[in-house]
Amino acid sequence: MQQLTQDQVDHFNVEGYVILRDVFSRSEVETLLEAMADLLADKKRGTPGAGYDRWSTEPGDALNPHRVTYLNDIFALDDRLDAHMRDPRLAGAFCDLFGPDLNGYQSAAVIKTVQLNFDYHGWHQDAPDYMPLSNYKNACAITYLGAMGPDTGGTSLVPRSHRVGCLERGHVEVEGWPMKKRIIIGFEEYEPRVISPQFNPGDVLVFDSWIMHRANSNYTDESKIGLINVYMSRDCIDLEGKNKFQVADLPITRDRKVLSPGESRLLKEREVQARDSAG
Repeated sequence: MQQLTQDQVDHFNVEGYVILRDVFSRSEVETLLEAMADLLADKKRGTPGAGYDRWSTEPGDALNPHRVTYLNDIFALDDRLDAHMRDPRLAGAFCDLFGPDLNGYQSAAVIKTVQLNFDYHGWHQDAPDYMPLSNYKNACAITYLGAMGPDTGGTSLVPRSHRVGCLERGHVEVEGWPMKKRIIIGFEEYEPRVISPQFNPGDVLVFDSWIMHRANSNYTDESKIGLINVYMSRDCIDLEGKNKFQVADLPITRDRKVLSPGESRLLKEREVQARDSAG
C-alpha cells in the first residue's frame, strides 16, 4: 500500500504539505459529486452538523440548492463517502507519513457556494482546535471535486509554517460584514510566503494540522466541493477527549490493512473496553 515516494515524504516533512495530482479519476470524482448532491439536496437551513452561507439566503445552484458551506461526519451519511475515507490511496499516503496504524479524526465537506466571499473564514491552523495531542502525527487530506484556485474555492498555504507552533488567534470586525473575520495574530510576517496552488478534479492536498492555511473564495457560478479527511496515527492520543466527531478514534488501518466499516466499529468497541478496563 506504499503510495508516496521518498521525495514526497520529505516534501511533507520539510514544507508541511504535499500535492498529489490525479489521484482520483473523472468517473470517481463524478461518483463522489453524486453522493454530495444527494446529501445537499435536503440539507435545509438549520440541519444539525451543517453550516450555511451567511451572505445570502437566495437559492444556490443545482448541486447545492440550500447554500451549504460545511457538512460534518459525511462518512456516516453515505457509503460512497465512507469508502472514500478508506480508499487505499488516501490511507496509504498517511501510513507512509505516520506508520501502519491509523485512526480517523474528522470526515467533512467544505462547500464554496456560488459567488461566495469566504474571506471571513480567514487564516488559521487546525491544530489549536485539536490540542492537546500526545504527538504531532495528525494531518488533513482535501480531495478536490472541481477545478479550484485562488478565486475559485481552492486552498492557500504558508509553506514551513507548521514549524512555528500554534500562534494566537483572533477575530476582527469588518464594516458591512454579517460576521467577524478570523485571523492569526502577527500573520503579516508570513504573508510574503503564501502560495495559492491550482487544483484539478481528483487532486489531493495533504497538509500538516499545524500549517497556516485558508479556504479561498469562490467567484464562479457553480459550487465547489472539497472532501476533508483528517487522519492520525493510533498513538496520537486526544488527551482531553475534545474530539466529538463520530469518526473520532475510529480505526482506519491496522498494519497497513484498510479496515471495513464493520471491522472498524468492532475494533473501536474493543479498544474502548480495554481502555475502560485499564482505567
